[in-house]
Amino acid sequence: MFRFYENIEAERDRIQKCIQKFGWTSDHNLDWFCDSVINEDGKPVFVEFSDGTGLLTHKYPDKWRIWSDPLCDRASAPYKISEFCDQVLADRIKEVWCDDISDGIYPELQKNKSLKLDDIYYSLYWPVLEMEEYNPALPGGHFKDIRTAKSKFYREHKVEVIKTSDLDQDKLLKVVDSWLEVMIKKEKEDVYGLKYRMGIKNNFRGFTTARAMVVDGRPVGFNAGYEVPNHSGRFTSVIGLHDYSVKDLGVALYLEDLDWVKNAGYKEFDLQGSEYGKELRVKEQYGAKIERKTDTFSIVKK
Repeated sequence: MFRFYENIEAERDRIQKCIQKFGWTSDHNLDWFCDSVINEDGKPVFVEFSDGTGLLTHKYPDKWRIWSDPLCDRASAPYKISEFCDQVLADRIKEVWCDDISDGIYPELQKNKSLKLDDIYYSLYWPVLEMEEYNPALPGGHFKDIRTAKSKFYREHKVEVIKTSDLDQDKLLKVVDSWLEVMIKKEKEDVYGLKYRMGIKNNFRGFTTARAMVVDGRPVGFNAGYEVPNHSGRFTSVIGLHDYSVKDLGVALYLEDLDWVKNAGYKEFDLQGSEYGKELRVKEQYGAKIERKTDTFSIVKK
């Protein structure tokens, strides 16, 4: 049995207690979860089981989406999702999406004969960087191009890094607008800008840090992240976004993030999930190792 809690603010202490006890993925953050509805029809809902475990979910008019792994011991995760799906899948709600769920859960869910799982929509690989291995000087021939790009960027531009709270929100929202325009032109699938707008409008509540890069007097990008629950010394940056307006801006912003985490004294850096390809190889070149794999897929009633 479980209960639904739709008034997140009223139940903040309840939800935070559950995350503090059972959270472990870099998406187990209450405020980022609340910000990350796909569209304005979505509503964050906390699902609490009778044993105190839970699910972070987003409810839409015709579907539910489960946000990251269940808040429970990992062995019980498939059973929590099965129990949830068995109850919520009905005439009006025909589909439950599991977003970025640990890859061992999918085959376990297939054992529930009342559920039908679609093929895995996509999988992500999640690298973690041991910060002792990261040298901000970027020595060696394999970093030559990156060193050159960084040096040229800072030599040709006046660059400041400031707290996002020191800027008008409208300036940060313009960065998101420009980023989204580029992404749409690239015809990327599943590009959602609302969560970044929500993060800005909520003043990055729940984040340890949120920093903007100002180039030649104009905000052009920002990094934001927080500490991962139940991983002592681990940090994650869930937002690293820029407007593509300056050559090598992406390199400079990424290195700023790495340097900030290093200087802040964190031992590990969760670099968030990527599909296997160029984006993942960029992360691996700094020494990050893949720690886990996740799947995204939908579930319907048989």
